[in-house]
Amino acid sequence: MEAMRLTRSTLGAFAAAALLLLTVSGCTAIAGTASSAASSAAGQLAEGAKKELIKAVCAPVRDGSINAEDLKVVSSMVDAVREGGLPKEFISALDDVAGSGDKVPAQAQARLVSACDNALI
Repeated sequence: MEAMRLTRSTLGAFAAAALLLLTVSGCTAIAGTASSAASSAAGQLAEGAKKELIKAVCAPVRDGSINAEDLKVVSSMVDAVREGGLPKEFISALDDVAGSGDKVPAQAQARLVSACDNALI
């Protein structure tokens, strides 16, 4: 049997193929890492926005009384809360307060305050 001879052009082709393979696999890994980082950042941003929305809704009811102005502010945020992906307990409590008219029952307010506390944990 005759020994296989590698010529310079064959060695060059192998080297080029190996370099191309390393480059492509490196780019794939970098793209995967970048995609993962972007996804994580978007998730953190969404969570931060949810927490800020909860704080804005909860601020007027924290002191234990809801006046007409507080009720107007809270009621104006109902649609944003529904679309914001917040917990059902929170949305339900907010609906009860917003739909109660001029006189918010103490029980409805207490439920919203509790939902606020639970949503911010």
